[in-house]
Amino acid sequence: MTAESGAVVAVRMPQFNVNDEEVTVLEWRVGDGGRVAEGEPLCEVETSKAVGELPSPATGIVRHAVRSGDVVKVDAVVAYIGPSAEVVDSYLSMLSWHVAAQPAVAAATEVQATAGAIELARRMGVDLSLVPATEGRIRRSDVERYLAEHPPVTPQEDGGDRSVAVADQVLPPALEEMVEETEALSNHQWAIAQHLQQTQARMVVAHAMMDVYMQRAVEWVEARKKAGRMASPLAVLIKAAAAAVAACPKLQAFRLNRRVFRYRRLDIAFTVRSHQGLLYTPVVRDVGRLSLSEVANRCGELAMAAFRGELADADLAGGCLTVSLLNDQPVRFHVGLQNNYQTALLTSGAIRDELRLVEGRPVAVPTIMLTLSYDHGLLDGWDAAVALDAVRRQIEEWRFDKL
Repeated sequence: MTAESGAVVAVRMPQFNVNDEEVTVLEWRVGDGGRVAEGEPLCEVETSKAVGELPSPATGIVRHAVRSGDVVKVDAVVAYIGPSAEVVDSYLSMLSWHVAAQPAVAAATEVQATAGAIELARRMGVDLSLVPATEGRIRRSDVERYLAEHPPVTPQEDGGDRSVAVADQVLPPALEEMVEETEALSNHQWAIAQHLQQTQARMVVAHAMMDVYMQRAVEWVEARKKAGRMASPLAVLIKAAAAAVAACPKLQAFRLNRRVFRYRRLDIAFTVRSHQGLLYTPVVRDVGRLSLSEVANRCGELAMAAFRGELADADLAGGCLTVSLLNDQPVRFHVGLQNNYQTALLTSGAIRDELRLVEGRPVAVPTIMLTLSYDHGLLDGWDAAVALDAVRRQIEEWRFDKL
């Protein structure tokens, strides 16, 4: 596509993976007013799971609608591309006048605002004439600040529930002399925080816990390590999670208000940290069709790719639920937070020895405590117990030598 014909192209932020509704613009590869060819990198972006590039959909002169570091919604306009800077600026002036002419959005007066501010104001129904400008023209950050101070109330699709945007938190004056501000969150950390905050706002989160004896699983892991192959209890939990989905099919679905969606394939994500300490959730595909050894091999490949910073976007997309194992420290259990567009998260602490009566005598048995965090709007406690018991039975009764 080319913008040479006189048309101005609005560049919208695509959805890089199904779990994200917002994307961070890390750095512009083409400066404001610079020229770009179709297919060339326009900017570097970061989702909650990976860093990538946004290719330009057209050839022409670029005008930025957002700044580096901005977090933008999926489908939001991030730039405009036209045959010349003059044509793009003329188009934005007309767009500004059009927004100002709408009573619900802005007063019918001339508004000096950037493209990003205009786009956000139009989408959120903000009167630009009410937004104070900090640097001459009204910028997107000015509109965001106004929204934080005047949270909009928006109706939800079921016509009943209503939600209010949460304003930025402000430090209480009494604490100002007691604390000092340190380094801000990285873009990756901030994206994860926002992602999880949005997820929890949509769910009625509940938890169920159950002890599972791991004797057979530990023996399988040790035998595999002695054979020189990668293995950990993580693969056992992922494979057993497939049994939980079979026992409780709701785990393969999620809800958006009253609407329920079901994943067509049994893909299960797991948590892993890179060598820089960044958290990722790569996905093992078609877990039900894989053997336990194949699951272990795939976990090893994905974990190594995460450690090396080589995970692809396709490795991170989807997954009907997530498994998280925290076994490097003596943690009895941990309660995690579900990913967006998932109903459940299965977590485990470290393996510990518990006394169990065997033929009337106490015997130390390796044990873990599993926690299922679930959306109580879709599942209830009985469903969660059925799912956990399916995991327990699989692990305790498996013939690992046959897997």
